[in-house]
Amino acid sequence: MENLLAMAAIIYVLITVLAILVGMGVDSSLEILFLATFTEAELKLAHQMMLLVILNCAVVLPGNWFLALINANERFVFARVLSIVKYAMQILVVWVVLVCKGDAVGVLAVQVALNAIVVLFYVVYCRRNLSISCRLVRWDWALFRGLASFSFFVLLNMVFDQVFWKTGQVVLGAVCGAAAVAVYGVVCKVITSAYMQISTGLTSVFLPKLTAVASRTEDMGEINELFIRIGRLQAIMIWGTCAAFIAIGRQFVLLWAGSDFADAYPAIVVLMLGLSISLIQNLGISILQAKNKQAFRSVLYIVAAGLDLVVSIPVSREFGVIGCALTAAILLFLCTGPIMNIYYARVVKLDIKQFIGSVTPLIVPAALAGTATYLAADWFFPTVSWLALAGEAAFFLAFYTLVLWGGWLNRYEKAILAYPFRMLRRRGRVD
Repeated sequence: MENLLAMAAIIYVLITVLAILVGMGVDSSLEILFLATFTEAELKLAHQMMLLVILNCAVVLPGNWFLALINANERFVFARVLSIVKYAMQILVVWVVLVCKGDAVGVLAVQVALNAIVVLFYVVYCRRNLSISCRLVRWDWALFRGLASFSFFVLLNMVFDQVFWKTGQVVLGAVCGAAAVAVYGVVCKVITSAYMQISTGLTSVFLPKLTAVASRTEDMGEINELFIRIGRLQAIMIWGTCAAFIAIGRQFVLLWAGSDFADAYPAIVVLMLGLSISLIQNLGISILQAKNKQAFRSVLYIVAAGLDLVVSIPVSREFGVIGCALTAAILLFLCTGPIMNIYYARVVKLDIKQFIGSVTPLIVPAALAGTATYLAADWFFPTVSWLALAGEAAFFLAFYTLVLWGGWLNRYEKAILAYPFRMLRRRGRVD
């Protein structure tokens, strides 16, 4: 194990160096990409932001080695709580920076600093709680080939995931200017740092369990049961979040980012809808990794990223931010929805028909709660303020919970929802 961990650490270092070199290459190409649409001050700002991105890679990539150790030892509570705290602090501090008239460099610097703090916590936790050491005895080429064959498509998927979400900003910068880039940056931040995290935070903890099941048996019964059970939980969260944002998201964008970013709201809604199927089925990615069948999805993602680049140029020139978001949403829906579902059903042998039949009815309570909140906002929360937004969010949560409990949750889901209240009642009895 020490030898394996040492090899993995070396690989992480090499990947980090490669990422830094690629970042430096992109930084040197900024004038070529944006000279026609950016002013000299905006180009200077772009260089500063690119340097922060490179620094972020230098911090986060090696930190993922420590996070992998934590996840492999199933210390998920520590990792998830730290992640929640980081995103909460990020939202708060970014808001403070914007209120203090900070610019994009300040916002990005906050994110880099928070990532560095989180990585430091990873390092301290591994040293104090896991007592893991690594020592390179020899370079095991057979093991390295096995690691490479498994990790290549995982890495490829991660790289093109970043490419996909950065393509829109690059295209908008080239054809529309810096203002459109700033708006789409807000869109991507909400989608990748909040909406997508709701799904990935839940499914990532199941990879060790799925790997154990996949290595023990070829029978898909246990995996299908888990796929549907977790898919329903994700549907409740994803569709609920999407419905809530449709109802109150415009106020959130205006309060958080300002009136200059009002166009971000419809773009976020479009991308949320396009991603909804993918995020509800996110456990499928862990199943593909457990069965070492992630090549098809990675190649599909490359095709989607290429098509996004080609199509979004004329669409963005004509329709701006909303056109860029709509292009990405349609490609995400087609690739991660119908195409991946066919692959899941025919190759991986997941019971997609039963999955769809189980999760589709959960759209109804989300739609009812979103509609009720939208209508109630005009009556009870007519002003645009953080207090009114909190009231609308509380109304949605209460209405959504009551509707779900009234006939849409099964016994397992009700037990999860009731668990915090049972714990509070037990503590009250003890006191």
